[in-house]
Amino acid sequence: MCSLGYGQKLSPAKPQHELLVILEKVLSSKKLQRRLEIPLPEVRLESETRLIDFQNDIADQWGFRPELISNAYAAKVNRIYLLDDADYYKRHRRCLDDSLAHELVHYVQVQYQHYNFDDESLEWEAIDIQNELRPELCNQKSPLKIVRK
Repeated sequence: MCSLGYGQKLSPAKPQHELLVILEKVLSSKKLQRRLEIPLPEVRLESETRLIDFQNDIADQWGFRPELISNAYAAKVNRIYLLDDADYYKRHRRCLDDSLAHELVHYVQVQYQHYNFDDESLEWEAIDIQNELRPELCNQKSPLKIVRK
């Protein structure tokens, strides 16, 4: 096992589970069923995204042009942005998958439930579901399976 020296970054974080698997978990937590007529969100990773594209997609929703890319659901373009800095996830004992779950909660809130982001409680719900799913999404060694009812 080799350790990283000062200033060296880990390889970008990668999802452990497919988007549909995580979406099914989020929908289950919200007691909803997947609706095939609703298009899935596009997912873009920070390491593969230009800052200007993120700014253009999120500025109207946030009311400002952020200086950095962060985890976010851009409702207008149905796009999820995710940090993929493995150091970040390691430091915070998290994983890319639980961040994806958080943003998928916002996707469901907007696309399935037609909420808007004026309600502060939507963020709390996303945090609660993210925390609920984190042990399963971040620590499981084998991929999750979609359970069909």
